[in-house]
Amino acid sequence: MTSPHPGGPRRALVTGLVVVLTATPALVACTGGDVGNGPGTGSRSEAGSDAGGARRVRTNVEVGEVVGALGPVKRRRVATGVGRAVDRWWDAAFVDATYPRRRYRSVFPGFTPGAAQAARRDLDRMTSHRLGERIDTLAPVRRRVVVDILATKETARGVTARTTLDYRTSGEVERQVRVSARLFMLYREGWKIFGYDVLQGPKPTTGPRGDKGRQRGRDRSRS
Repeated sequence: MTSPHPGGPRRALVTGLVVVLTATPALVACTGGDVGNGPGTGSRSEAGSDAGGARRVRTNVEVGEVVGALGPVKRRRVATGVGRAVDRWWDAAFVDATYPRRRYRSVFPGFTPGAAQAARRDLDRMTSHRLGERIDTLAPVRRRVVVDILATKETARGVTARTTLDYRTSGEVERQVRVSARLFMLYREGWKIFGYDVLQGPKPTTGPRGDKGRQRGRDRSRS
């Protein structure tokens, strides 16, 4: 389910959501009033801890581009609900586990059955599966969700969540990893992920040394 040319927020909304609206209208009879108490476009929800519970990292949830009519209160509620759905995936697939880890069952809460089935065939990108047996801890460093909304008549019809999870590992493999994703979501008794475009790889490094520093960071991450 990857796309070689991700494009911008508006393109993601159009290609990922409008097609679904026209092809499967029964799936998107949703409400923009998803219950939540997000304080604003930069709301934060506390989620995620390493196995020892020593560190908790808050998820920064923001409203991105909104296409169509949807008031600010409903926008915040939608973003809060979407952020919670993303947190459930991150926690199940990466954070809330004891490492070394071999089993990856029930790691796609909030996915539609079809999307979960596809994701189970894609564990190396969608979970910590590639590293799980060779690490002792996985600690989140950054959690960010930007929610682009497609709405009509004050109702959110679908969203694209642009997400970033940075984490670091210890053990046999010490690495800093970034999981970047676009998650395409519909409201079906809660926000559900029906499609995804996910990349997982070394966390980009920047600094005063420029390209050489970045290259060394990539070399270390492959060790």
